[in-house]
Amino acid sequence: MLEARRVRRFAGLVAAGKRIYIPHTPRTELRDTVELATRLRKETMEPVPHVAARRIENFAALDDFLARLSGEAGVSQVLIVAGDAAKPSGVLGSALEILESGVLEKHGIRTVGVAGHPEGHPDIGEAVLRDALRRKNLYAQKTRTSVYIVTQFTFSAGPVIAWEVSHAGDIGLLPITVGLPGLATARTLLKYAVECGIGASLKAFSKRYDSLTKLLTIARPDETIVDLARYKEQTPQSRIAGVHFFTFGGFERTAAWANQIAGGNFEVSEGGKLMLI
Repeated sequence: MLEARRVRRFAGLVAAGKRIYIPHTPRTELRDTVELATRLRKETMEPVPHVAARRIENFAALDDFLARLSGEAGVSQVLIVAGDAAKPSGVLGSALEILESGVLEKHGIRTVGVAGHPEGHPDIGEAVLRDALRRKNLYAQKTRTSVYIVTQFTFSAGPVIAWEVSHAGDIGLLPITVGLPGLATARTLLKYAVECGIGASLKAFSKRYDSLTKLLTIARPDETIVDLARYKEQTPQSRIAGVHFFTFGGFERTAAWANQIAGGNFEVSEGGKLMLI
């Protein structure tokens, strides 16, 4: 929320209708999420609030939260996650409990993002993650809700590609939005990566930024984007449908750069760097 308050006007940075995700952090008050969603709607954005099960006290609180999001901000899309709280705030412990309760359909939520973990989860076993993906697929089929996957952020395309191949039966027809770090210092990204339990791609990233000087430079996900684009071109049946930037305090900087890339104002160097032109 603090980062959002620093942005004077979203409409000047992001094209109308673009999804803007609203994180549900330990310090986030639900009323602040409603307020920001309302602001984004007024600025012609598509607000997508995170709904973290472990941070909501009970189904009554969830029902009220969704009613306000829908009624006051016109929200029709949400990202449902379990949340990283070690101990739930109330009776809700998983994203599936929200999905399977029927509360989203009650409030007209017809597009739902769910979490994907190409590099695993520090507290959840692989079998549980696979079962969750299958049940999310069943939810989409049963309710005819448009469900898509948003992955944890990654520093390289390899883990995402390998995960899609090995989990094809669990992913089914769900589109995949790949989470990428926005433009921030390498030190900032390393800090968040450790907190989020990023695995294999973190090791490679750490080796590239192994000195204080390098840690203070602004890192960009150039190679990852190029590798994903090449993979999609070579594998058109891939469910990868786009990317989502975790901006980590660099919203305006990331938005300006992403707009240039989306507009085609770049060239790809031999080393896989995106050179703005």
